[in-house]
Parts: sequence; structure tokens; C-alpha cells
Amino acid sequence: MASRHGKMRLVVSPHLEPDDIAALRRAQDNPSAVLRSIVARGLDEIEDALVRDRLNALSWLAAAGMLEIKLAVRIDAESGFRRGLFHVKTGVFSDTNGAHVAFTGSANETAGGLLENFEHLEVFRSWTDPEARVQAAIEDFETLWQGKEPSLRVIEFSKASAELLERYRDPNSPPLGLTLLTVREPKATQVFAPPPGLELRSYQKNAIRAWSQAGGKGILAMATGAGKTLTALVLASKVAERNHPLVIIIVCPFINLCLQWTKEVAAFGAIPIGCFEARAQWQRPLDEAYQRLSAGLDAVQVIVTTNATFQGETFQRTIAPRIAAGTIHHLLIADEVHNLGADRARAALPDGIALRLGLSATPERHFDPEGTSAVLDYFGGIQFEYDLTQAIAEGRLSPYRYYPIPVELTDEETDEYLDLTAKLAKFIHGADSDSEINQSAMRLLVRRARLLGAAANKLNALDTLLAEMDNPPKKAIFYCGDGRTTDQINKEETRQIQAVARLLGERHQLRVRNFTYREGPAERDDILRDFRSGFLDGIVAIRCLDEGIDLPDLRIGFLLASSTNPRQFIQRRGRLLRNAPDKPYAIIYDFMVVPPDMDGGHGDAAFNLERRFLERELARVGGFCTAALNNEEAMGSLLDIRMKYNLLAFR
Repeated sequence: MASRHGKMRLVVSPHLEPDDIAALRRAQDNPSAVLRSIVARGLDEIEDALVRDRLNALSWLAAAGMLEIKLAVRIDAESGFRRGLFHVKTGVFSDTNGAHVAFTGSANETAGGLLENFEHLEVFRSWTDPEARVQAAIEDFETLWQGKEPSLRVIEFSKASAELLERYRDPNSPPLGLTLLTVREPKATQVFAPPPGLELRSYQKNAIRAWSQAGGKGILAMATGAGKTLTALVLASKVAERNHPLVIIIVCPFINLCLQWTKEVAAFGAIPIGCFEARAQWQRPLDEAYQRLSAGLDAVQVIVTTNATFQGETFQRTIAPRIAAGTIHHLLIADEVHNLGADRARAALPDGIALRLGLSATPERHFDPEGTSAVLDYFGGIQFEYDLTQAIAEGRLSPYRYYPIPVELTDEETDEYLDLTAKLAKFIHGADSDSEINQSAMRLLVRRARLLGAAANKLNALDTLLAEMDNPPKKAIFYCGDGRTTDQINKEETRQIQAVARLLGERHQLRVRNFTYREGPAERDDILRDFRSGFLDGIVAIRCLDEGIDLPDLRIGFLLASSTNPRQFIQRRGRLLRNAPDKPYAIIYDFMVVPPDMDGGHGDAAFNLERRFLERELARVGGFCTAALNNEEAMGSLLDIRMKYNLLAFR
């Protein structure tokens, strides 16, 4: 076909998740940008070499103007777009003499499909077709192509598909009959602009203005769920208008955050290079992207990478000379910017990048003033703040009800706790600040924190709470510690997360899945999809859902373990406060351990140590209470313990 300059017309159907349907329904009048984002996400996940080879061929045809593509999406009269594929597999080949060959059916062109499957394909020739099946196939295709099929919406996608496919075109592997001489190299295929109709909120505009007035540096300290990602991308698009060629480097702590950024970037019309898997998958595309920018073939390129890859030698070796050359502008966007305060991360931050944007609800690093100072100095300080109270008051985040649940230690846990506290009192007595606590004391503090986090009675309290609920929890998250506890079912010692999952599943018949570092990316995607669809009642996690995962439909949270690190509990609360349809408010149950009564047997040093610990814990609880709908009720539930330790004014 290529050598004879023929043309191909394709009608295809994208795979749609529930979130995609919701986005399409919001963009009924102009769904193209949403569809571009969906298709870009699908193309980004392709690893199969055979599929990539086919995409190379299609990209050459698109570049030569020989390929037209339209998307078919299922619709109904009531709700507009709906789930389900246009899954018809039929086609027609025609020549210049008016002869046609039609086919229907498919053969799965994988090793398993070719060698093991039983497939069926029918082929009809116009010159030997007494039943006119070929003509019927032609008419059916034209009806579809012209958008006259009532159950489908057919949308022009040729230009967008050519841009999306361009990244798969191998200059050294054109289809037979095509060469670089027959294909016009695209100019500036990467665009970067907000999708049509996007309108920022006033505080987001103020954030961009503050960063610009600070000279293109600064940190936006915005509450979790307040739209930091969207704000950053609009800011980046404004930078791209005046600075080109431009490389935008987006650095994230986790792969799942990288995937979310990739999806959001695609909605702005750019196809990012994902540098967060094997080096062989991104090194060549990254080099080629810089070459295209230098040659004027692209105006902007977005790179999305993890902190680990960003700090790695290969990535640093690739970007360092380009930054030093100064011929290409760079903008560095650091999501959860506090993570870059660690020693190795700080060493990787390039001095030559002038435009720097940090994002975090909690920029300060807990117990690390040096790391905090380094982050603030490099990114230019906090230039804009938008806290949780403001976000709730303005309707950006959901209100919530908060219930602290005091839990006592078992007798065995109490003995261990008192022993650890007595040893700690000897270490800490006389220290003026936490910075003077030595490593031995820190080890004791870690042991005591794990003891508190995995306290056995937390499971008893959770069991009782669930039994007393009028309705079982739905759209719930259970945050656990990484310690060990006693399983309520078989009374054996096990990890707390396993004991909680078993209690929820076997005793309360809740459908839950664990979400930890042990689950790979594909399994995590399955878990999140099942949760969003409602198949799962809840997710049991340790830390992997603390930062960045967008689950707006979370309704109820159970905090069985939470450190006094403000970043952790602020992030966890933020996970629950995303707005969602039919979500009047969120509910948070916080299981906090009450220190055992020492009966004066360990002296003033031990008592003061406990008071300091409880003061920090109540500071966390007080932060939750302050913004809660049931503020006074939550405060009142802790009155007795506050009086015992003389912490009535803990706010």
C-alpha cells in the first residue's frame, strides 16, 4: 500500500475505565482532549515488541498522510458516553480497478493465538460474491465512518493519532515503499497547552502569580487534594509559551505518581518520556528527544521520572551536558518536594536549572532541619500556601468527622513499654532537645513506637467498632503499622496488616486487598480498579498510599498506626478529603494508645518523657480535631487523659 501511495481508514475503540467515562461525560461537547489522554495512557503501557513494530508502521503511514483514524465510543440516550467496546472486526480492501475484498472475524496474532487458539476468519471477493456480502460490508463501513450508527459516537482522531504515534516511528525501519524523502518530518509535534475549557480557581492563579513574581522559583505548599498537579501543569504551559526549546522534568517519589502525572500531561497535548523503569526503555527516547529539540523539530519535551532514576548516574549523565550547554531551557518540577531533602537527592539537584517548582502539602522534613533548609534554599522558599482549613471552607475539599479512639496496652505490652520507658528516661534525662538524643536512645524510641503502632487491643477496638456499625464500611482505607501483633482469628503472632486483613475478611465479610510494596505495579492497578468500581469494600495499606494516589471516592478511614510525623498524618487525612459525588463528608477513626499508669514508680524523668510523647500525639490529634465538623465532641472524648498529664491547652 505504501509504495502505491494508498490510504488506510481505521475506526477503533479505546479501552475505557470508569474514571474515563466520567471525564468524557463532563466533556460531552468536546471530548477530543480527554480521548487523547486516554489513548496516550494506553500507548504508554505498550511493551510488546511485535505491537511496537506495528505502531512503527502506522506512524510512518500517518506521517506520510496515508492514515486516517476515527474513534468509536459507545453511547446511550440517558447518560451519553458509556462503557463497552466497539468490538466489531471487519474490513474492506479496494484497488483502483474497483475490485474489493472484505473480511470479518479475527486471528489473534500472538504466539499463543497463532499456535494454540482456534480462530475464525471469513473472506469475500467482490468478483465472486453472489450474495453481495462485500457491498454490504462497504455500506456498513461508510455508515460507521460518517457517524450514522445511532449507538456509537464517532470522533475524528487523525491529527491527534499522528502526533501520538510519532514517538514510535523508527527512522531506520520504514515500511516498504516509504523513506524519509517521501515523509515530511513534522515540525514541533510536541505541543503543551491546557485542554480547551479548563479554568483554574482563583487560589491556583494566585499560586502561579506568586511563583512568577519570585523569579521562576518557589514551593507551592497546597493542601492534599487542592489541585497542585493541575496548577503546576498550567504554570509549565505558561513557561513553555516564552521559553523554547524547553524540557520539563517532573520528579516523583513513586512509580504510581509518575503514571498519574503521565496521564495528566497527555491531557495538555504532550507525550512525556517515562524514565521510571528499565534504562533500556527510556535512554534512547530521551537522547532522541534532546536531538529533536536541538534541531527545532520540537518546541517542548516533558520527562516524568522517579526520585531514584533522577538521582541515578545514567539520567544525570544524560541531562548534565545539555543543562550546562544552555541552549535548551529546563523547568524542574518536584512533586512531594520534601523527599529531595535527603543527602543523595540534594546532591543530584542541578545548579544549572534556573526554573524550579516544588510541590508539597508539607514541605518541612520531620526532625531534619538541615534537609528542610536545603530544599527551601534550592527551590526558592515557600512562595504560596493554601491550607486544609481554607480548602474545606471554599468547598475544594470534603469536610470530615473525626473520632479518636483511646486504646490501652495489654499487660504484657505494658511491662515491655515500662521497661523501654525507664531505659529511655536515663538516656534522655538532661538532653535539651531531640537533636541530643543518641543512637541508642533512638533505637529504643523505634522499638517503643513499633510496640505502640502494633498494640494488640487496636484490633479488639476495630472489631468492636465494626460490629457496632449500622452498616459495614464501604470505600474504606485501613492504615496499619509495619510491626507484628496477635491475630484475632487464630491467636498467632503475625504482621499487623495481615491480622487486620484477616479480621476484616473472615469475621466481618468485607472484601479488602492489601496495598504494600510487595504488590507489583500491575497488581496495584488491579486493586485500585476494583476499589474504584466498588468490587472491593476497602484497601489495607501501610505507607504506599500516603503520597499522591488519587482516590477521591474514599469515604472512611481507620488509622490503626500513625506516626507523629506531621507529613504522614496530613497526607493520610488528605487522601480521605477529596471531593466526590454524593460524599457529604468523610469519617476518620484514629486509634491512639493511652500510656499506662506508672503509679509514680519510675520517677519524674519517666513521667515527663511520657508527657512529651503524649504532647506530640495530642498535637497530631488536635490538628485533626480543629478542622473537624464534630470539633468539640472529638476534643471532649480526650478530656480525662489531657487532665491527667496537664495538657488541657494542647492545641
